[in-house]
Amino acid sequence: MAAASSWQAAAPAHGAPRRAAGAAYKWRNFRTAALSIYDENRVLRILRHLGPIAPDRFHDRLRLQRLAFLIQEMGGGGPRPFSYYWYIRGPFSPLLTQMLYSGDEVGAYEDAPELTAAELMTARKVQALMGNDMDDIRQLELYASVSYLAPHRPLSEDDKASIISRMESDKPHY
Repeated sequence: MAAASSWQAAAPAHGAPRRAAGAAYKWRNFRTAALSIYDENRVLRILRHLGPIAPDRFHDRLRLQRLAFLIQEMGGGGPRPFSYYWYIRGPFSPLLTQMLYSGDEVGAYEDAPELTAAELMTARKVQALMGNDMDDIRQLELYASVSYLAPHRPLSEDDKASIISRMESDKPHY
């Protein structure tokens, strides 16, 4: 077998630098696209404005779930609202939980975005509703649960009785 010429020995494998540069470029584009999902979601933007997003502890996930629900109920949902289901601790969105974890993994919540006027108004509504109880899980659960159970119209006496009955059976601690 003949020895490789000096130019062949010095040359990198065909396309190796281009592949490495291409992979880095693709990763940057993927990360930018992934982060834009979190930057475009109004609920997540407002959540980031209201405080840190750290889904590691159960208490924090409950707080984030209830705040996100209230944000959405107060008009901050935008084009990608989350679907919620009744859970023993109040409204729950599996998709929101997934986004909280995945966004945390890619560093999407490291900064608070500048909010639009409408987003800022929604954040202020939530702050006005919760006052100093923004981190009080029991208060958040109560407000979110009643809001979830109440229809989006004036309440009849039957509506009120139904909500009270549901709250008494599912949440006797209130």
